[in-house]
Amino acid sequence: MRKLLIPLMVLSGLSFASTLDMANLYCGSMQINSATTLDQMVNTCQVKDQYDVTYGRYLGMYEVKFVNTATNDTVKCDFGTKDGSALVNGCR
Repeated sequence: MRKLLIPLMVLSGLSFASTLDMANLYCGSMQINSATTLDQMVNTCQVKDQYDVTYGRYLGMYEVKFVNTATNDTVKCDFGTKDGSALVNGCR
């Protein structure tokens, strides 16, 4: 039982550490939320990189890396497609 408990605790800690408070996510004066489109993000944010994810947990997503102006941290947001009208699925 102990052998199973330790890996479960580690995995739950990792998933908790990867969440992001969307209420404090900004590009200039625009707040990023579930209604934000890819075009809005690319045109407003200081984008560092954008690409199709080809491996790992986010396989198939279109990822945009940008600077969160509220904290000056680099954030990654995922979209379902490269289409400019695609809505943000989540950020980390």
